[in-house]
Amino acid sequence: MKKIVAVLLLGCLLLPQTAFAGAWTLPESHLWVEYYTKAFWAKEDFGPEGDKRRFVRDARSWGWAMIPKFEYGVFDRLTLLGGITYKEEKYKEYARPPGWGPFSVKNHGVTDVDFGARFRILENPVVLSGQVKASYYMPYDALALEDRAELPEIGKRNDALEFRVLVGKYFNTEIPFYIGAETGYRFKNRNVCNDIPFFIEFGFWPVDWLLIKTEIDGYWSHDGTGVGEEKYAIWRIGPTIHLLTIFNHLTGNDKKFTPSGQITKEENSLDFEVQYGNTFWGRNTVARQELIAKVSSQF
Repeated sequence: MKKIVAVLLLGCLLLPQTAFAGAWTLPESHLWVEYYTKAFWAKEDFGPEGDKRRFVRDARSWGWAMIPKFEYGVFDRLTLLGGITYKEEKYKEYARPPGWGPFSVKNHGVTDVDFGARFRILENPVVLSGQVKASYYMPYDALALEDRAELPEIGKRNDALEFRVLVGKYFNTEIPFYIGAETGYRFKNRNVCNDIPFFIEFGFWPVDWLLIKTEIDGYWSHDGTGVGEEKYAIWRIGPTIHLLTIFNHLTGNDKKFTPSGQITKEENSLDFEVQYGNTFWGRNTVARQELIAKVSSQF
């Protein structure tokens, strides 16, 4: 039983938090909304020394999550932001001794509600912003359970307060591109380790309606500040299709077009994005793969 509990606690950790990417703030009174959904799966984890290993008894974990998000420009330098996370996760062992019987568990629920603000400090020579975001844990496991440890953990049951510094720059060259980076510190309660977020992204436009983007997203645990020390980095890559740009081309309305689209947040947008992600490095965390789809609009 202890081995089973240990695997569940390790193999079904909190789904990595997604960054509200980009140092740019919205124009005054503009609203940006996004529907973000992902499917994820794993059969390996990273141990205490960062070594990748298979789950015991040929186990698998898989699930999905959806995260509606919004941003609102109070004025050009100040943007409010928020989101809510719903997750479902399953875990099953496929190579158990016959006398043990089958073992399969699942869990689902709203795990976190986030809100915060981003303030733009500089616009040139780079865009520099500060961001604060609070995450409030929702009691998705409120119903009485005989053994809660045997359910996949879809959250760490902690609130958090995160501070970030964000920097970005758009280059209007023959092939336009941009780069962005973020870091900061996240405080947690309920004796869960604090951690340091890191995020870097690069994107370019081979044609004006198509953005190719890649990113590395992760957290570095501040060991000794609580329990549940873990580190991970996820690499993602995929295209973003600027649907409004395609519509403007088809209707001949290209007067105000710039390829920066959703990144610099200078104009209205309607975008569809797909990403593949892979947890390529970690400690005490799941070696997950993921497929992500996003639909976003600014108006």
